[in-house]
Amino acid sequence: MEVWMVGAKSNKHHESIGSGHLTVHMIGNAHLDPVWLWHWQRGSDEAIATCRAACDILDDYHDVIFTRGEAWVYEQVRLLDPALFERIRNHVQTGRWDVVGGWWIQPDVNLPTEEAILRSASLGRAWFQKHLGITNIAVGYNVDSFGQGAYLPRMLQRSGQKYYVMMRPAENEASLSSCLFRWRSPDNSEVLTFRIIGGYNSGSDPSWNVKIAVENAPKRIGHVMCFYGVGDHGGGPTRAAIEWIRAHRNFATGVTLEFSSPTRFFQKVEHYRDSLPVVAHELQMHAIGCYSICGRLKRTIREAEFAAIDADDLLNESERPTTQIEARELETAWQLVCFNQFHDILPGSAVSEAVETAIAQIGSARTLIDSVVHTRLRTNLPHGADDRIEGHRIHVVNRVARPWSGLAEVEIWLDWQAWNHHLEDATGHPVPFQMTQPSSLIFENWGSPIPRLLFPADLLPLEHKVLRIAPGPAPATQLPRTDSAWAGGVLDNGCLTVRFDSRGVSRISDSATGRDLLSAPVELICLNDESDTWSHNIDRFKGPVRHIATFCIPLLIEDGPLRTTVRLDGNIGKSPCHLFVSLEQGSRAVHMTLSTNYQESHSVLKVRIATSSHGIRCRHRVAGGWIERPMEEREYPVHHAIRMETEADAIGVVMPDTFAADVSAEAIRPTLVRNSLHAYSCGYSNSDGKRDFNANVRVSERFGSDEGPQSVRWSITFGDLASEDALTKLMDALQRPPHIWDDFRGLNRLSRFDAT
Repeated sequence: MEVWMVGAKSNKHHESIGSGHLTVHMIGNAHLDPVWLWHWQRGSDEAIATCRAACDILDDYHDVIFTRGEAWVYEQVRLLDPALFERIRNHVQTGRWDVVGGWWIQPDVNLPTEEAILRSASLGRAWFQKHLGITNIAVGYNVDSFGQGAYLPRMLQRSGQKYYVMMRPAENEASLSSCLFRWRSPDNSEVLTFRIIGGYNSGSDPSWNVKIAVENAPKRIGHVMCFYGVGDHGGGPTRAAIEWIRAHRNFATGVTLEFSSPTRFFQKVEHYRDSLPVVAHELQMHAIGCYSICGRLKRTIREAEFAAIDADDLLNESERPTTQIEARELETAWQLVCFNQFHDILPGSAVSEAVETAIAQIGSARTLIDSVVHTRLRTNLPHGADDRIEGHRIHVVNRVARPWSGLAEVEIWLDWQAWNHHLEDATGHPVPFQMTQPSSLIFENWGSPIPRLLFPADLLPLEHKVLRIAPGPAPATQLPRTDSAWAGGVLDNGCLTVRFDSRGVSRISDSATGRDLLSAPVELICLNDESDTWSHNIDRFKGPVRHIATFCIPLLIEDGPLRTTVRLDGNIGKSPCHLFVSLEQGSRAVHMTLSTNYQESHSVLKVRIATSSHGIRCRHRVAGGWIERPMEEREYPVHHAIRMETEADAIGVVMPDTFAADVSAEAIRPTLVRNSLHAYSCGYSNSDGKRDFNANVRVSERFGSDEGPQSVRWSITFGDLASEDALTKLMDALQRPPHIWDDFRGLNRLSRFDAT
């Protein structure tokens, strides 16, 4: 079947499709954002109003079908209007209310972890089975999510779904040979996917949507979907739209409009699967600004994701069964986490009040998770714990279900007594440690400082180790040798040499050979950003450059056998900042932390890491695994790690607090801060026809989305530490530190006061 043009209002001039016939499946729906330009409470109210309107339509028009996903929406109806919920149940049973998606919410599917996306699906699946008796929802459904990650087909398959409906990126953002295709992930998982043409809503006049659907119908299939209904803040099919569809049922010669659903559509096209084109890459991009705006929100949700995942693993591996209270509290926590992964919350495109509400809800989730973990660790120690050690001791528990290795930190309360102790393992051997700065400064007036210890830990999956706090210093012959040195403004650990100048880190070189590992200084670059909240219609941040950070001479703040750290005080324009640079013993990684009170409005802050030679291949960590991406300076969502192979070597970057970056063959540029405006769509045009960010006079009275205190980390690694496996382990070391606490066994808490 060839593509043809049709008229929108009349069926008198439509061209015939020849020998074929096209059925346009008219999908009545109501896209409902529970949060966007309103709070979730308004979203809950709209869920009731939308579902009631849909039921009224179905009662009056017996040939119409309504499509609805998201367990959260149904749960609002069940809790707040049981009679309406029964009406929905009846329509579901008669086949006129099609349940699609079936996840807890329609999340962003670039930023969450794979585990969190799967949990959203499992929460929804359990809800629909319990409350509506639905055991299989075959159609995945994320019609407004801002991009589609490469491994999403695998996640859909693991959720029991073999079909998928999406819309973004749209036709003008990503070219596809067909709106119906087989979408394949890097591990060869596959789902039959339909990209919505035109839009998911239509108001009361669906004629334009029908025209676009017919023009872009997949060739030789005979079926296409067309979505209609009032959407964004709910609504649904209008009576005017339904009457129009009825009046234009025979839309053109060989073209029929039919009230339908995504489930019915996929049943009709399933047997064409093998003849459809294959798309074997991620589907980007729509809104690059959403990968970096509202950094505090993103980091808060990521921390909660990891906490919930690790709590699940802890309970699953425990010898004691999970209690009903633990299961209920973790489920509630997961519901809060998954809800706030909604595609207008986690990406930061909601109003500022909604963002603050989301952060508060995630705080509630963390309280539930932390309470469950705290109680379980104190009442049922994980396997591997050595209980022979008595006295004052430290518990170290690996929170992840894979090996963990890194430097752990703990503060010990000694009742203001001076530290005159060392650490021992279960066999009595000394454990290397280093004293470092405690969180508080109160000790300057109260005598001895609170001991804060830095010590290496190598842990098996979920392993629990116990260390003894032993009196007296460890034997000098058993203390680790330090290779770290700070002299003449140079930081050197025997593996890497780091030099500094007014731009910060001026050079990183190999200690043995002296070869430079970067071709230029590590610069902090502030770029103008006059795109809107989403950064619509652009695929990269080009500037111009507003500021490059400048720094004073480094100050040594931490020196020991395990880690050496310097601090550089400086400014990014009018924003004061501190740059902390650390080297660890025997490691080919440079760790950096930027702490700033950011004041640069309408800007993007990037760190530019210039490679020593031309890049050949670059791999990014994304939700579900690693993928290769072109080195063309486009802004991409990243799950905290990038690896580049160059003509000379490999370089890795881990960015635990960052969710986006751009890469060229010469540099990796993580996006550290994006300070834009909340929920601002730049729809004003200047005389050149381009969008003018400042055309709205109210822009100047709004403070930015990311102004104020910011702390972001990144690490640059070389050699063996630049492998994908090593970068993943470093991500764990930085993002998921062990659970650590001290207690007393066989020793009275006050015994130290009675010692003579």
